[in-house]
Amino acid sequence: MPRSNTASPHMKPPAEWMQRVGAFTGLPGLIRELGADPVPILASAGLSVDAFRDPDDRVPYAAIGQILHEASRRTQCAHLGLLVGRMWNVTDISVTGEIILNSRTVGEGLRAHVVHQQLNSEGGLSFLLERGGTVDLGYAVYHPQVMATDLLHDAGAAAVFNCMRSLCGPAWLPIAVLLPHSKPADVTPYRQLFKVTPRFDAEFAAVRFADHWMKRPVDGADPQRLAHALELCNDMERGDLVQRVFRAMRVLLLHGNSSGDELASMLSMHRRTLNRRLEAHGTTFREILDTVRFDVARQLLTDSHISLDDVADSLGYASVSPFMRSFQRWAGTTPARWRRAATNGGPGPSRHQPDDHGAPGRQQDVADCDRR
Repeated sequence: MPRSNTASPHMKPPAEWMQRVGAFTGLPGLIRELGADPVPILASAGLSVDAFRDPDDRVPYAAIGQILHEASRRTQCAHLGLLVGRMWNVTDISVTGEIILNSRTVGEGLRAHVVHQQLNSEGGLSFLLERGGTVDLGYAVYHPQVMATDLLHDAGAAAVFNCMRSLCGPAWLPIAVLLPHSKPADVTPYRQLFKVTPRFDAEFAAVRFADHWMKRPVDGADPQRLAHALELCNDMERGDLVQRVFRAMRVLLLHGNSSGDELASMLSMHRRTLNRRLEAHGTTFREILDTVRFDVARQLLTDSHISLDDVADSLGYASVSPFMRSFQRWAGTTPARWRRAATNGGPGPSRHQPDDHGAPGRQQDVADCDRR
């Protein structure tokens, strides 16, 4: 049974998982440009405008989702996530941006970035999938208690697009853009930004491009600045064990894996050591795996029309039947009924409060808001 809403005295609860402000400094101004007052919107997430003045400050990751949800609702801007993502560039991701800008090649920089990106965020991760002559550079939400995952995934994909254009120049164009939510009524803002029409109802959010771009030299790279940035990363590595396990588990699922041994290897420890340390934190590998799977399933069932077979596959199940049994155990209902309740705005479980079975539920997202 997923228990992401509970925490042992030794565990930092998800409500305290943080996000470096970075380019979110522009969020209050963007909300004003769209015709809304940012003060009450930020206050709905327990924050003030001052929280977004310094890019090196940190705010709760869940608050970002709450703000995007409320801002989209009040401004009636369904593509708000794209506008937020367009604010981001390589220089906005602090020390990992410094690594990218001073690596020998784009590929070396991106690979280092995805390893150390948790320094910027304790709720969303960057990932690379390199296969078949193409690269998927994407963004995935792994925080178990956040709203507006569709807007967050849009923002992540838009930020990836911006960063790749700044690294590679205007000749760089994506082969495809994948977004894990249903097709909006108006795809024009997506087509204008990405230069292609995205593939909606995908299993994850990513920008796909030819792998030869990974070999492109980075103009102006400085080996001394790279060494200094890598040293800073090693000194700054943060995140308690449970948060790191959530992140690593989501990365494994993106690579089609859910092995406890692989998870322990990613965290540079023996499997028995990992099990012992998780037990000391009041949880287990199986509970975290179930929680991450449950949360990704809810994202896909609520935000997209992806088939149940593809949902099961994205979660590492051999077939849809064991996935459906697991979901019934977690949620007390079937995936199809969950999806219908979310689509119809029915009384589905809240994603911020435990449902009757102790597992986190899912609040109705921005899909029901009025759209332009």
